[in-house]
Amino acid sequence: MNRIAPFRVLAMALVAASVNADAKPFAVVGYLPEYRIASVTATQVGPVTDLVFFGIEPPADGRLPNSVVARATLRKLHDLKRLRKCKLLVCIGGWNRSAGFPALARDGACRKRLIAGLIDYCQNNQFDGVDYDWEHPKGEGQLGDYARLLAETKAAFREKQLIVTVAQAGWQNLGDVAYQAVDRVHLMSYDHEFPQATFLKSKADVDRLVAWRCPAEKIALGLPFYGRNQRNEARTYGELVGQQPVDSNLDRIEGFAFNGQATILRKLQFARRHKLAGVMIWELGQDAARKDTSLLRSIQRGIASPIDGQD
Repeated sequence: MNRIAPFRVLAMALVAASVNADAKPFAVVGYLPEYRIASVTATQVGPVTDLVFFGIEPPADGRLPNSVVARATLRKLHDLKRLRKCKLLVCIGGWNRSAGFPALARDGACRKRLIAGLIDYCQNNQFDGVDYDWEHPKGEGQLGDYARLLAETKAAFREKQLIVTVAQAGWQNLGDVAYQAVDRVHLMSYDHEFPQATFLKSKADVDRLVAWRCPAEKIALGLPFYGRNQRNEARTYGELVGQQPVDSNLDRIEGFAFNGQATILRKLQFARRHKLAGVMIWELGQDAARKDTSLLRSIQRGIASPIDGQD
């Protein structure tokens, strides 16, 4: 017997353990708006690793309100976090909730005030970090201000071991400073021209973001749990499929383009194959109630399956 072999095996095992320790788990990020809180259960959160509460309007002066999240809502969020053993983030901004960002991000004292308030709030209320969602900065000035806000937040959050993520549209380059600062980028790869969120359009969004020098391992590919028609009207996936069995290959019902189970799985495989950070869902309360048509169930099964070899 080769007496060196056991040491070689041990060395290989230590290297493998080191690699696995450094590797980040595949993220399943789920947004949960305050208007869904009452109806969402732990089962509906499913395989989510990061639950993002949506959304707090950014205060133009940087002063957080006394009650950032209502007590009843906070209790429900804590219950979901405990039951699913997931991280909990609070989202600042969003569509129709971004009016305060220009003044806030422009002023250094306001940025500092907000960051200090967020640290206190996260530490005192069991949040693991913050997700910024400015929809959308205009011009180089606002993009520069936003990058400073993100970088300063991360610098202050790092020693507290708090997470900083950013949600962004597929068409806007946030720049090197922003991409280097944040822990993860939630790529809103939906709301394209009809039909929205096809596999090829999402792949193009990822390719564009990588070309802008955002590290692939920071990108969480956005998955819509809703459909849009040519008039830009929206319906939830649950409304579209109803209570009846539906063909998993369907991506269009009654003129609404959405992502069916097969497309969700294809995007999931793409994200895993290309070593993206994970996937992101807008939003959890829009899923179907039936287990056999649930998109979250499809994601759960897809994560457990082997990675296939082609896009």
